[in-house]
Amino acid sequence: MDYLSFWLAGRQALTGTPEIVYHLDSFSELQFRTTASDTVFAFFYPPTFQLLQIPYSFLSAKIAHITFVATTSIFLWYILRAILRNALWATCLVVIPASLNNAFHGQNAALTAALYALFLINIERKQPVLAGIALGILTIKPQLGLLAPIALIASYNWRCFASASITSILLAGASLLVLGSEVWISFVGQVPIASNVMQNGFVDWEKMISLYSSLRQFDINHIYSSTLQACLGLVCLVCVAFAWHQTTDMTIRAPVLIAGTLLTTPFALSYDLTLLIVPCAFVIRNGLEQGFLPYEKFMLTAFIVLSSSTSSIAIQLGIPLAPLLPFIVFVLGLQRYFYYSSFSTQMKATNTIKP
Repeated sequence: MDYLSFWLAGRQALTGTPEIVYHLDSFSELQFRTTASDTVFAFFYPPTFQLLQIPYSFLSAKIAHITFVATTSIFLWYILRAILRNALWATCLVVIPASLNNAFHGQNAALTAALYALFLINIERKQPVLAGIALGILTIKPQLGLLAPIALIASYNWRCFASASITSILLAGASLLVLGSEVWISFVGQVPIASNVMQNGFVDWEKMISLYSSLRQFDINHIYSSTLQACLGLVCLVCVAFAWHQTTDMTIRAPVLIAGTLLTTPFALSYDLTLLIVPCAFVIRNGLEQGFLPYEKFMLTAFIVLSSSTSSIAIQLGIPLAPLLPFIVFVLGLQRYFYYSSFSTQMKATNTIKP
């Protein structure tokens, strides 16, 4: 399972050789000695994530896997309950197929989703310092925070921006003190390898959810695929800036930001679809309290049903459906913006009519 690389990263931190996880040959040999399996899991995360794995590495691999999945899933459930104000709905979202897929592989999407949820709910509650702390910790997976600075700048949320910056610096500093400077040097040195892994399909494109990976499945070359991926990212960036500048409604902000981020990054896998639970929670809360907009229930259902089968469909049928799922959630946010804008315009027009 994927969690093996996390556990071994924590173990190497305990033995005083954390930099080994960033040297693929040495890390592959270590995994073979541990499992006698030829399957290799690379560790492309920054040392800050390795630092967070140290407590779990005191446990055996299997117990650590179960404990990591349990703690991160409970964390996500707790924040979802705060958003939805309903424990049952939070439980339903935590066990949707995408989330179960993440748990099965021992991946970290429940943790990153919980951090995103904590960031957004504190923005909604006007607690920017706490929101920034959550966003700063999210730098354990940098590609998921690509558009967050744009959102904060567009909404003039400088206190959250500062809090996130300070938190990320302190977290990096803590990893430097605990793990040493060599681990950061090794991490930076393996960045070209990570890019090469994606470009050459060493991680199956069918298992990824980006536009880039979908285009590569159709034998479109790296340059064209990268260009189209960049264009899509630019569109998402503009939409995030617009949405976060124009409204404070989290049923608009959350879907546009999180789904836009997944549409922007070229490197995201099927378990990362778990992040889309968070904007869905805001939409469901509003729908239960004030009513759903046309087609919202259908789009939510489509996301949930397809959230664990995109890889299977891509592998067996050659149809890359994965980018459709963040696009569905992205549309949920934009639809709400245009609906409320239209409704507000009609109300203003009505109020200007003299009796």
